[in-house]
Amino acid sequence: MNKNIDILERAIKQAVGQGAQIIVTPEDALYGWKFTRETIFPYLEDIPDPKVNWIPCQDPQRFGHTPVQARLSCLAKNNTIYVVANVGDKKLCNHRDSKCPSNGYYQYNTNVVYNSEGKLVARYHKVREG
Repeated sequence: MNKNIDILERAIKQAVGQGAQIIVTPEDALYGWKFTRETIFPYLEDIPDPKVNWIPCQDPQRFGHTPVQARLSCLAKNNTIYVVANVGDKKLCNHRDSKCPSNGYYQYNTNVVYNSEGKLVARYHKVREG
């Protein structure tokens, strides 16, 4: 995953040099696509509601262990560019909820947006209907 973010960092610097103002990563660009619910879990982070006014680059531990969010935030801030990325989110759930998975967490395929100051400004949990 860090190798993928290294590649993203080089691409961002090149794009900024060509005048880009926003970078959008493809789905699964950071994590790859060969994983299961269990193997991806250690890499998921708690992604808060953007209303919390958070710049992960400046306060990476505010919502627990968030190295991916901190790195994406710093890429946005340090290059004065918006970054839209597809990442994994985890949310605690109540075992009394019949839909709560056995590990006690909902897991989401999530798109996040960091503005040119590195602030988390949007979070979208992709949900499959049906």
